Amino acid sequence: MITLLAAVLSGIMFYLAQGYDHVWGLVWLAPVPLLWLAYGNTRTWQVIGASAIALLGGAGYIVQSPYLHLIPPLVLMSVLVVDTGLFCVAIWFARFVQHRASPLLTLLAFPACWTTFEFLIELQSPNGTYGSLAYSTMSAPVLIQSASLFGMYAVTFLICLFANTLAMALRLKRNTAAVGVGLTICAANLAFGIVRLAHAQPDVLRVAAIVDETAVADSWRAKTVPAALAVTETYAREIRAAARDGARFVVTPEGGMASILAGQGTIVAPLVAAARDTGVQIIAGFHSEMPAADFALAITPDGRIQRYDKRHPVPGLEDDFTPGHVSGWLGDGRAEEICKDMDFPDTIRSDAVKGVSLMGVPAGDMGIDGWQHGIMSVMRGVEGGFSIVRAAHDGLVFASDAQGRLVALKKDAPAGLTMIVADLPLGSGPTLYTRIGNAFPWLCGIFALALGAGLPAWRRLQKRRPVAER
Repeated sequence: MITLLAAVLSGIMFYLAQGYDHVWGLVWLAPVPLLWLAYGNTRTWQVIGASAIALLGGAGYIVQSPYLHLIPPLVLMSVLVVDTGLFCVAIWFARFVQHRASPLLTLLAFPACWTTFEFLIELQSPNGTYGSLAYSTMSAPVLIQSASLFGMYAVTFLICLFANTLAMALRLKRNTAAVGVGLTICAANLAFGIVRLAHAQPDVLRVAAIVDETAVADSWRAKTVPAALAVTETYAREIRAAARDGARFVVTPEGGMASILAGQGTIVAPLVAAARDTGVQIIAGFHSEMPAADFALAITPDGRIQRYDKRHPVPGLEDDFTPGHVSGWLGDGRAEEICKDMDFPDTIRSDAVKGVSLMGVPAGDMGIDGWQHGIMSVMRGVEGGFSIVRAAHDGLVFASDAQGRLVALKKDAPAGLTMIVADLPLGSGPTLYTRIGNAFPWLCGIFALALGAGLPAWRRLQKRRPVAER
């Protein structure tokens, strides 16, 4: 009964924290019942079974996903089996180390193991870092600032470390010193977050994000140049309105305007005129059917246009699009990316290292996943030291600073115009993470591998030594 209760309790917490309910605090507690079980006398197979039940239960939000119909059942089953299996291995590994090593090594075993597995899973995933534990705590910017040092996987590690510290505190008295170390590390993370959030960013730019759902719908029906031109004229009027409110950087949604090759110059002309007349830099989302493409145009006040093609099309939904291969770097501390590109830390880091302080992100969500998907972009800003303006149709329209705080936020209306205009502090540019990349999760992997291989070898060596030498 205790085993089942632990599984259900953990599963509920994973579900509420990682799903669409956004109860962020529970992610720091979700592994505790399973680790508490692992450090006791419960049989190993029961601990593994409870872990599998918990993770599968926590993943129940997937049935609510608007992307579910795009995932072949065999692929979905394979992903769940791999994720569940590796999570069970991580829990077993914690038990393995606890039975063979000091409490201090036990403290680090589970965080290092799961951080490594999460990194390796997402390194190969066509959906990037979707599903990471780290995203579950984005509502608490003070706890995620370590991402600027070691990337999002530092946040995953800290979540697991905190849970492991609590489990060890509840289970064994001899864990006192290790528990103290765990709490000290977590307190240091909190202190670092407080200090970083208190650091003022002196450079501020007035920005705007615009989504017009009526215009978006019209753009997908536009098959002629006049019809496509009507959409860009609508956005040009709205950009001018944002400029009258002081905006100097404006972003429109992904695919929000139609491109027809034969009339591209005519279609874009109202946006170029708006940029020239108002001094606004525009990041405008476009789509085209012939050829199939999802791209953004960066338009500067002097009329220059730079095209960026989405580098990571959504599997199953955008298979007709040819992925782009060109950087979104625009110069002068600015960059543009599109929606799902922000799910891939390495893609964004390759631009951030050039000195990005502000990034425009045309995007598109599917209603229920607006928060869950949008906050992944915010994490990239913390990692890379840049602020973000994101305009998503059927999702969230927001501006966030380089510390992950939402300066302005609106849910886009089902029809008509949704606009935010805000004074946005610009980021300070490259962080330690942009310079060292994924060194931290690789170190976690090396540590876990050395621990797993070294402990049995050490025990064999100890058994062979004569008693007098011990």
